Amino acid sequence: MNNKKMTKKELFKELKVLFLGWEILLYTLLLFAGHLGLFYFLTKSMLFSIITGLVGTAYFFFVFVYPNRKLKTHEYHLSELLKYVTNMIFYLRTGSNVLHALKATKNTVDKHIQKDIQKTIEILESKEARLETEHFRKYNFSSLDQFHQNLMIKYERGGDSTELFSHIQKNIIFELKKRDELHKKRKSWATHVYTVLGMVGGMMVILRINAPFLWDIFLEMSAISFTVIAITYLLILINLYLLQKKNLDISVRL
Repeated sequence: MNNKKMTKKELFKELKVLFLGWEILLYTLLLFAGHLGLFYFLTKSMLFSIITGLVGTAYFFFVFVYPNRKLKTHEYHLSELLKYVTNMIFYLRTGSNVLHALKATKNTVDKHIQKDIQKTIEILESKEARLETEHFRKYNFSSLDQFHQNLMIKYERGGDSTELFSHIQKNIIFELKKRDELHKKRKSWATHVYTVLGMVGGMMVILRINAPFLWDIFLEMSAISFTVIAITYLLILINLYLLQKKNLDISVRL
């Protein structure tokens, strides 16, 4: 995925692409209600619960919900790009030129990929008559970049399609396989860490239920108790952030 820093306008635009309006509202309400209920149960303070609810809702949406949806969409686009490359190679091997292969392939893939292909077609049919594929680099897919390099050779110099693309197609399948393996491996590891962090956070809930008298005494020292709860929650969030950051990196260097 492209990890460049986004402007607020770009972020809002991407959110509209990835989510329906009601989905954002639903995630926000569920996250806020969960935080509000949990921290009010622990502290009996509505103000503290609302503050942690607002912070936690923003955190979990932008650290988990949004990146996970973005990753899922990215993986789908990669599978569609494999379809794009496979169909392009098929048409080129049957004798079609690059322009015809692009036109024939366009309607076989997702609409998002269709827009990128259409952009290439339009430049190819313009007075410039050049093969432009730089906009495909946004997918951060090294094997796809290799394919387009060889496609440029095919367009400018010609050559045997089987010789030019057979190895590239194998590289793409290999890269996708490695990405999938890496994602599953990191997801499995993350599950174990989530369990441990959940147990740490769950200790407060267990104490609140099993030792309510002692917990009430603890809450009477409001400055200390709220600080301890806030720091514990903050440390959990920091660990979750570091884990999620690693879990989202499934790029493969060939």
